[in-house]
Amino acid sequence: MKNKTIINTLLIVMAMAIAFIIVRDFVTNKKGKDIENPYAFDVSEYTKVNPSEILYNEVKTIQLTAEYPTGIDVSENGIFVAAKGLVSQINENGEELSSFEIDSTATCIKLSPTGEIYLGLKNKVVAYNSDGELLTSWESFGPRSVITSIIPTTDKIFVADAGNRVVYQCSKEGEIILRIGEKDDDKAVPGYVIPSPYFDIALNEEGYLWAVNPGRHSLENYTAEGALRSSWTQSSVKTEGFSGCCNPAHMTIMDDNTFVTSEKGIVRVKIYDQHGEYQGVVAAPNQFDEASPAPDVAVDDNGKIFLLDFNRNQVRIFEAKKNG
Repeated sequence: MKNKTIINTLLIVMAMAIAFIIVRDFVTNKKGKDIENPYAFDVSEYTKVNPSEILYNEVKTIQLTAEYPTGIDVSENGIFVAAKGLVSQINENGEELSSFEIDSTATCIKLSPTGEIYLGLKNKVVAYNSDGELLTSWESFGPRSVITSIIPTTDKIFVADAGNRVVYQCSKEGEIILRIGEKDDDKAVPGYVIPSPYFDIALNEEGYLWAVNPGRHSLENYTAEGALRSSWTQSSVKTEGFSGCCNPAHMTIMDDNTFVTSEKGIVRVKIYDQHGEYQGVVAAPNQFDEASPAPDVAVDDNGKIFLLDFNRNQVRIFEAKKNG
């Protein structure tokens, strides 16, 4: 009986050893193991940009000292950068003009026409003066709220809330006056599709609101009453389009109503005219680190474009190429 048990044990061990050898040989030498997957989607071809399409030169790079930058805006008084627990004002030489601490980390930053510094703090809005004095702190928009963009005007504030998928038009005291962009079939408003916390807004020269609908690869234009005026879509993996789950990630509008867009995935910054027609590239994918997030974008009155490069902790300044 004892010998039989030993024999059975030996047979089991031998069987396991043989099975291991067979599996190892199959995995190592299986037919087609080193053959490229014919179903894999290779985007490398789409990261290439024809040099003739690149309309801007990078003219300056500012290395930031603040850690974990989160947003950028530009005014005649300098460059304003929100970072972890801090807001800094610098000039184009990278010299710090002022800074002040905040209790949290801002999700976005925007200056008002009179110089107040508005910040999104996840689910609420605060405003400071240039000396870092807190001027206002609104009530929270709720636990789902994620504030991703703010546009203050002289008499009202527009707030993009990615978590609640809506743009609020608010009084300067934070009272909600209007909810813009929520799905309304009767008014042909499709509703925002926001799979991730990228949801940007801007005003054009006429004062009309433009909002990115990232899941639809669209930009939508609304009246002051919240009616959809127009929209344009560029959905393509090619340079002239937007691709992935949700792009563009960031957007701003220049004085001539030209759009500047920034994309994640295939990271690139591009120019579109006021009708949504592709014009060219500011910064191509090969100008960013691998797996870099989409840079935040801002513009000044002279047409310079400022990119906040999160990976490199830099402000990168671009100017249009001179013809000829």
